[in-house]
Amino acid sequence: MSADLYDRNDIELAAQSAPPMNGATMGLHESFELRTRHGIPKSGPIGDQLAKMLRHGYYACVSYVDAQLGLMLDALDEAGMCEDTIIVVWGNHGWYLGDMGVWGKATNYEISTRVSLIAWTPDMKVRGNSTKALVERVDMYPTLCELAGVPLPEHLEGHSFVPLLDKPGRPWKKAAFSQYPNRALREWAVNPLSQGMRQTFFGPLIERVEQKIIRQQGPVWERERELFENDLMGYSMRTDRYRLVVWRDHRNPQAEPIFDELSDYTTDPHETNNIAGEHPQVVENLMAQMDAGWQYAL
Repeated sequence: MSADLYDRNDIELAAQSAPPMNGATMGLHESFELRTRHGIPKSGPIGDQLAKMLRHGYYACVSYVDAQLGLMLDALDEAGMCEDTIIVVWGNHGWYLGDMGVWGKATNYEISTRVSLIAWTPDMKVRGNSTKALVERVDMYPTLCELAGVPLPEHLEGHSFVPLLDKPGRPWKKAAFSQYPNRALREWAVNPLSQGMRQTFFGPLIERVEQKIIRQQGPVWERERELFENDLMGYSMRTDRYRLVVWRDHRNPQAEPIFDELSDYTTDPHETNNIAGEHPQVVENLMAQMDAGWQYAL
């Protein structure tokens, strides 16, 4: 069994279990999805032994999937189809295992937005290499179209990364984009703000989240509570050095931000501190780049 590959006693806990200093209280949730599961505390911290068990299960799951991929590749090879098959393996989101005090998915930070991506084609010239180039999941469709010789529709929002398959170190995209609404109150695609949801065990969690936002946002919450509950969007842009997260009313993406977050990966690779207030010119420059949109990223 894949679980037997790991000794639970040797599994380490998350090195960073606290939210980013000065980060947006809207940026993280209370692990709503995990708390619906059997044996998980409905509020409060996840204990160390439970955390090790959960991480153990995650590692086992990854190893199991890896084994299935190996079986699939063996089957393609045995069928003589490898030289006529394009293979792309990717994830749909990252996963928190206690990092930043969160379990699950769905944030605008690196752990959640960065996913695995492996590509193989019969004709690629460079095999087994990695690249630091920024690519996005919207790039997948144009890439597969180009590899398969299929015309690209004009409406696509993405760039084929076929050139990287032969030259992984070449100059490439300047930024990657993502967005997610108010994570604190919208995790797991539920609507915890409904009265019915507030009457479940989610109620205390929702109140805890709201109090955090109120302490940080103060008058802004009182003036625009409906914005926080229904229309607040986190827009994120990742460059080779920075991540900028801008919290805005999604009905007016050009509106003045409610809150900004900036991470510098050269000095803080784990996003432990929001330095937007210390570097207003960097924020302004990145904001202009974000507002220009994906079309100007390449």
